[in-house]
Amino acid sequence: MSARRLPRYLVAALVLPGLIGLVLMAPRSGRAQSDVRIDIKGSGTRMKIWMEPLKPEGDRHSSNFALQADEVLASDLTASAVFRVARQGIDSPPSDAQVVVHGSFKVDGQRLRLVGEIHDLPGRRPVFAKEYSSALSDWRALTHAFADDVVLALTGEAGVASSRIAFIAQNGREKELWLMDADGARATQMTRDRSIAQSPSWAPDGSLILFTSYRSGTGTRIYVMPGAGGRVYQVSARAGLNTSAMYSPDGREIAATLSYEGNSEVYVMDARGGSPRRLTNHRSIDTSPSWSPTGREIAFTSDRSGAPQVYVMNKDGSDVRRLTYDLGYTDSPAWSPKGDRIAFVSRAGAGFEIQTCRPDGSDLRLVVSGGSNENPRWSPDGRHLVFASNRGGAFGLYVTDLDGSSPRKLDTGGRIALSPAWSPRLTPPGRMTARVGQSVQGGTR
Repeated sequence: MSARRLPRYLVAALVLPGLIGLVLMAPRSGRAQSDVRIDIKGSGTRMKIWMEPLKPEGDRHSSNFALQADEVLASDLTASAVFRVARQGIDSPPSDAQVVVHGSFKVDGQRLRLVGEIHDLPGRRPVFAKEYSSALSDWRALTHAFADDVVLALTGEAGVASSRIAFIAQNGREKELWLMDADGARATQMTRDRSIAQSPSWAPDGSLILFTSYRSGTGTRIYVMPGAGGRVYQVSARAGLNTSAMYSPDGREIAATLSYEGNSEVYVMDARGGSPRRLTNHRSIDTSPSWSPTGREIAFTSDRSGAPQVYVMNKDGSDVRRLTYDLGYTDSPAWSPKGDRIAFVSRAGAGFEIQTCRPDGSDLRLVVSGGSNENPRWSPDGRHLVFASNRGGAFGLYVTDLDGSSPRKLDTGGRIALSPAWSPRLTPPGRMTARVGQSVQGGTR
């Protein structure tokens, strides 16, 4: 039914097993007696780290860029939800800081070399060091890469500073697809259709973005475009609704809401939009599918009980079970990449709150309230949720770290921002080389 076939290189990208993350330059086995031990297990609090300014080297522009990189790095490490950051020249050295993060920043014309290092405290023994190099224009991306490696070196799991967030920016009646860094920087407009775009969703390797649009002028259709920008391809243009599309974890299938058989139902198609299989079969409205990270189950919204509620079913449509009972109206399920929780919205007065629960509906937790909060989506590490909210007036994008702290607002340049989607981890540009590899014994908080 697709009006235009996907090119071979885009189809191939869909079936990749996923991103190859940045490699931790520390041995994973055969720990030596001299291994540095940093204990960050089980406290439930953020690890305190000391951050020294990046030392500028090279030409006269190095100092300015190093100062900017310091700000980005400190922001990334704080936003990781793992660290409490104290900075030389701004804070007093914390007596219980376990590591110092520092390095050098060299600008040579239009080239950049960033050397990032971690040493333990108070002994200042080397824990980690890595050299990053690229075009100077990619200085922010390389700083994000170093921040993610700091998280990786000290917790065993990379950070998410190098990821991006797709969202819908509204200007009057028009809604276009945009991208930005996870910290809100480098906002880029992806579509210029002067139409209405909705519901962006990333391929599991970050190479493609699905979205719904009225750009054809004949109702909703599902489209896909490269995450780096470029040509837009049509995936589904069946009669009626074509919306809420989401790739399966292996990238081979797409779950979506279609109504070409007369009712709004959840279907699964192949990655090109062909061979649709109907999963739900009810006279109610079934919509908003969200895959589990294993690909074996799908959460969705249905009003079959009277009001919209979140349900879970097997990927073939069997074993449908209701997830929420004690809330009057729930919608927009999003399955954590860790598989342990599902986020969704619940009606509260004239707006919506954000709740999470286990995949069996137990352990219900209210995580965001105040104003109206919509479309929660998980970060690739499962530590954060991005969502749209009007708590500050017009709708904007916010991030909660799920630790009880207040959500932080992302800078979208004053744009009305809706429907965010957090990318998987993305490979940064340039070249990265290990200089020191020291194993770190410890775990996540």
